[in-house]
Amino acid sequence: MEILRADNLVKRFPSRGGEVRAVDGVSLRVRSGSCFGLLGPNGAGKSTTIEMLEGISRPSAGAIHFRGAPLDARYRERVGIQFQATALQENLTVRENLRFFSRLYRHRAPLDSVVERCHLGAFLDRDTRQLSGGQRQRVLLGIALVNDPEILFLDEPTT
Repeated sequence: MEILRADNLVKRFPSRGGEVRAVDGVSLRVRSGSCFGLLGPNGAGKSTTIEMLEGISRPSAGAIHFRGAPLDARYRERVGIQFQATALQENLTVRENLRFFSRLYRHRAPLDSVVERCHLGAFLDRDTRQLSGGQRQRVLLGIALVNDPEILFLDEPTT
């Protein structure tokens, strides 16, 4: 089953000389249960394409469908996003950060399952300022999973 489809996506930005086409006619299909990645050189439009697929930015032209329907206001409730950098709330523990972010959603995954899935138990009560880089990335993954998303976006997952 197809979970995400993009047809002829275009994204234009104004510039001094007229406009820049950051994305020019990208089409793709992502099947449910699959892992899909965008690869290319700097400036190729990967991040802009992902922002459109995440529902953060609207395409200048083209269409995006989630489970066969155009993106709507409920779409953001159904996706999880691990940004390359997310500001964790300082002076809060990992547990408190997970609770904080989960309250942004109506539908939530049980925090125990997020903790287990991301192996956060050993530092759950640690202030986020005391985390190593790898622990921080695992917390950010946990935050992306707090709403039990149907689709997960990982920005720069190799970091």
